[in-house]
Amino acid sequence: MGAISLLISTATISLASLSAMAEQTRQSTYDDRPMACAVFYRALARAYEDTGDAAISDQYMAKSKILYEQGVANVLAVGGTREQARKATQNFADIIEEMAISKPEAVPSLVAMCQREYP
Repeated sequence: MGAISLLISTATISLASLSAMAEQTRQSTYDDRPMACAVFYRALARAYEDTGDAAISDQYMAKSKILYEQGVANVLAVGGTREQARKATQNFADIIEEMAISKPEAVPSLVAMCQREYP
């Protein structure tokens, strides 16, 4: 379960950073929550896969894929490219990982947001 906690923690950092990045680069409304939660759910899928629970892993991976596509659509809607969406996703993954290590107390807010917005 330590891997799950680490992955969840990491998710919160990237959410904050992408929001700031989106505000700096675009005047249009940009919603980065799907992308942040896609990364979070993908991390959970991998953690459950590592523990041997394929059924739960598959459920989280399905959520991740749906939210990733929604995140890509959001990037495209504000004039971005698929490459920018891919880079944003990697940025979220990096930030979430760092957050899990350096600010684990921030993880519960990401978890709550993802569970509330994308159950």
